Amino acid sequence: MPVSLPMAEPPKPMVHCLDCARCCTYVAVGINAPTRPKHATEILWFLYHDKTSVYVDGDGEWCVQFESRCRNLQPDNLCAIYGVRPHICRTFDENTCEVNSQEGTSHTFRSPEEFLVYLQQHYPRVYRQIERTHTVAEHRPKAAAKG
Repeated sequence: MPVSLPMAEPPKPMVHCLDCARCCTYVAVGINAPTRPKHATEILWFLYHDKTSVYVDGDGEWCVQFESRCRNLQPDNLCAIYGVRPHICRTFDENTCEVNSQEGTSHTFRSPEEFLVYLQQHYPRVYRQIERTHTVAEHRPKAAAKG
């Protein structure tokens, strides 16, 4: 009797820098994981701001991300100061960028509601500590909003 083996998913096609330029449309700064109430409420504060999101990558590194296009990114996705671009720009690599990354599961939170659902599931102790004193009822996960 033939054995059915699961098929591996084909790799995602590589997205080249000039087709994307995603890394030139925001500024990201490392932040603490929400392992303590203070850190969780800081993340909520970030998410109360427009054009701001919080991102946790496949390695568990947390960042706050501010949507802000680089002044030197031209309409054709070329850099107007490429020859003298900052060091951080020189470290970006299309093989390891967020668009082409093969790391584990990542999460992007664009609202307090999305983050609170994640917090309740992954950091329930911290969620319980901030639920009544630092969250708005309508932002809480539906099951927790009662009472």
